[in-house]
Amino acid sequence: MRKSRAFKPSRSPDKLLSEVTRRGPHRVLRGDLGIVGMPGQVFAPNSGRGLPAVAFGHAWRADHRRYRDLLWHLASWGFVVVAPDGNSGVLASDAGHAADLRAALGIVSHVTLGLGAVTVDPDRIGLAGHGFGASAAVLAAADEQILGQPAPAVTGVAALFPAPTTSILRPAAELVRAPGLIVAGAAELDTIDANALPLAKVCGGDVVLRTVSKGSAVGLLERRTIGSYLGVSNGADRGLHALVRAVCTGFLLHTVAGDREYQAFADPAATFKRLGVVDLDHPPVTEVDPISRLLGAKPHKRRALKH
Repeated sequence: MRKSRAFKPSRSPDKLLSEVTRRGPHRVLRGDLGIVGMPGQVFAPNSGRGLPAVAFGHAWRADHRRYRDLLWHLASWGFVVVAPDGNSGVLASDAGHAADLRAALGIVSHVTLGLGAVTVDPDRIGLAGHGFGASAAVLAAADEQILGQPAPAVTGVAALFPAPTTSILRPAAELVRAPGLIVAGAAELDTIDANALPLAKVCGGDVVLRTVSKGSAVGLLERRTIGSYLGVSNGADRGLHALVRAVCTGFLLHTVAGDREYQAFADPAATFKRLGVVDLDHPPVTEVDPISRLLGAKPHKRRALKH
């Protein structure tokens, strides 16, 4: 009996990263979720049957408008992307946002889009989010009911610069079975407003924690500038935005869309020149606790011993 050969991608991880930095091959349509009674937007290729779908969670006090270019990018690579705008106020609920993400996935999984030209494969759905929305995406992926919404059978979760929310996050993360990608700043793995490392340690599924050397969570937010009106900029940190959207796209193409060509994005052993990776069995030691760092404390400089 002939043994099957292990699949080998045709390009290196860095070449694949460069590829998904650029727009994908699909023309993109945009619609309003208001027609089904939910605030938010949906971005989708202009045609396609049985497409993969991703629900995207926004940061605290943000909405889909702060991610329009990112969502458009994912749709250009063949995803139906739904971005609910609920829980965008000061008193936003992480459980409420997670329930919205689940409900949004349920909607696009069972209706036709784009005048009947677009449908979603309910067996290929995923979650992603930024900041508060990243933690909500992890909550939404947990194998338990949330506010009456049943657990979806997601195949990938991308948490971009996740932020601490409430006490329900940790036990829920332990119930996540889907593979996960967490992206964070190299110096912001465990701070007062970033929980990438603690979250990665408790997630039940296989997780890869990748880091960017420069930039922070705020740099991913898009904003209106003169350049954005001229179509030459989205107002975010340009280099950070391009890098994060690329690694997120590659990860979702593999885990949700099922394309083995991009398997490196979900493999902690795969290296990228512009991204670091954290060994969760031997994570870096932080010399300054989160509260002290918030107050401006710096790590002590080590003096060389004199012989």
